[in-house]
Amino acid sequence: MMRNICTVAAVALTVASCQTMQPAASPMEAYLNRHAAAEAIARNCPAYGGYGAVTAMRSDADANLARARALGATDTDVQKARERMNSNLMSAVMLVGPIEACNAFVNQLAWAGTSTAQVPKKAS
Repeated sequence: MMRNICTVAAVALTVASCQTMQPAASPMEAYLNRHAAAEAIARNCPAYGGYGAVTAMRSDADANLARARALGATDTDVQKARERMNSNLMSAVMLVGPIEACNAFVNQLAWAGTSTAQVPKKAS
């Protein structure tokens, strides 16, 4: 029972770590985060879903990068997003292990990818 509680808590932390420390400041940053997350998952979770899943994630990463570039993303922006997502994924792996971390990241990415990137409006 205690193991199940610890696993649930660790997965919750993992899902939280898939987000950047602060919400994306712009749609460009949201697309960059999606690009970098898909790339990190495809490279670090290769057995998760097999070849077809890696191919789909790479295609998704490329599409999100194209959207971010169209909104003005620079190579520096792309590199920062990659570093942020790789760091978040590796932290999650250290917390809960590779299977749970990859599962949480794939689920979060799939959920985010079902909608157009939007930035929540700040309360006045």
